[in-house]
Amino acid sequence: MLNALLKSMPPATCMNKRAARIFFLLSTVTWETSCGTRRQEDCAKQIKEEIHPGLPLKDAENALKLCGFKTSIDNEKKTLYGDKVVPGSVVSERTQVLITLDSERRVTTVSVTTGLIGP
Repeated sequence: MLNALLKSMPPATCMNKRAARIFFLLSTVTWETSCGTRRQEDCAKQIKEEIHPGLPLKDAENALKLCGFKTSIDNEKKTLYGDKVVPGSVVSERTQVLITLDSERRVTTVSVTTGLIGP
């Protein structure tokens, strides 16, 4: 029955339906990608606002972990590192945080960098 209906339709109508399906699929993929990017950007902004000079190491580390960052501490260099990768369909977004500490293990500087990783 569907085949009979499709045969009775002009070829232009079938092409328009295919174009509409492709457009819908691309729109959906684009929307999903942009939503993931927005969350990542908000998280990076949150880190910049929450982690400020004078904050204890444990509080800074907890803020990074709440945002989904993997953390590591270099005691010799007095540095806290945070790394987060948000996978995308083709390109992933990576955010890295570098926090320097003073002798009392309190934050002195915060550096946030974001980049894209792709094939």
